[in-house]
Amino acid sequence: MNSRERVKAAIEKKMPDRLPIDLLWPRAETIRALQKHFRCGAKEEVLRALDIDFRWIPVLCQYPEYEKTTTGKLEGDAPGAGRRYIFHDKQTFEDHWGIVQRVGDDGKYVEWKDGPLAGKEDLGAWSLPHAVYPSIEEIAGNIQPFKNNVVITEIEFPFKIAWHVCGYEHFMMQMVLNPDFVHKLYDHLYAFQEKKACIAAHAGYDIIALVGDIAGQNGMFFSPEMFDQYDRPRFTHLINSVKAIRPDIKIFFHSDGDVEPAIPSLIQCGVDILNPVQSACMDPAKIKKMYGDRLTFHGAISVQDTVPFGSAKDVRNEVIKRIQTVGYNGGYIVSPENSIPFDAPLENILAIYDAVKSFDYHSLKNYQGC
Repeated sequence: MNSRERVKAAIEKKMPDRLPIDLLWPRAETIRALQKHFRCGAKEEVLRALDIDFRWIPVLCQYPEYEKTTTGKLEGDAPGAGRRYIFHDKQTFEDHWGIVQRVGDDGKYVEWKDGPLAGKEDLGAWSLPHAVYPSIEEIAGNIQPFKNNVVITEIEFPFKIAWHVCGYEHFMMQMVLNPDFVHKLYDHLYAFQEKKACIAAHAGYDIIALVGDIAGQNGMFFSPEMFDQYDRPRFTHLINSVKAIRPDIKIFFHSDGDVEPAIPSLIQCGVDILNPVQSACMDPAKIKKMYGDRLTFHGAISVQDTVPFGSAKDVRNEVIKRIQTVGYNGGYIVSPENSIPFDAPLENILAIYDAVKSFDYHSLKNYQGC
């Protein structure tokens, strides 16, 4: 099987030649270590060496008014590095949404500092950034070289944008005390993201990933009822609009944390693939039994414990366990749950993919959910 056939079979709950594999949001440090190991140059060569089935290709766009005001490029390995921003100081920068973040002293991570609606209870003069997209033909041309793989693009889930422009605590208070504000903001954010998703569908993407945490390890950030109140009708509309353009396109939803209470609503919205099924707070085997007839699962290999702190044997054992308890009858894409930490041992990263490719898939008939 090639990558497209393999992923299609898994999503259709059929057993492919092997389970599909992904390298989710690899940090620059991870790519450099793998380039050195495989003695290759470009990131694409690393993905080929690992037999990765997916290619995450952004839908590029420009923000002309914002770009006129940028003052420099973020250097280093922190998330967002390589892009131009408005710098407030050497470590503090502002993006096209007006969201201000600061690179930590270790240069590896960023933290939220401010947003254009922080402390505000109405939208006032705030407006969406003006985005200019290439033609559908140009976007389609950008992904054409990767069509032997499954091509996926990432779109931020509106809740993530909302709390970044408002501040987390302030936005959570608005969800309780000021629903009119939240509805108005969400109308704008969902329309903005729906346009991008529809462009991706027209261009021929196979999967659209909506990415943004709605939960932590101790539970959801807000109740399932609030998800149904604010997100569900708009998320359903977005998915229906995309699938009207391309009925076979798949919707991937990412949220770290314990999202189990929201899974029924996500299914009703039209989500096809759930990531990461975070094993520190969810039982992947249980979730498979409960929802495996309606969802495909992606992730479930711990980057919180096993990959950074276990041995290569521990990693292989975890991968085998996930294949046996989540991958029977297909419906599972093996992947790290999130970005692999920058200091994770190289042998542990390689062990993920070696375990998938060396597994005896004929043995799965003995594990039908047991």
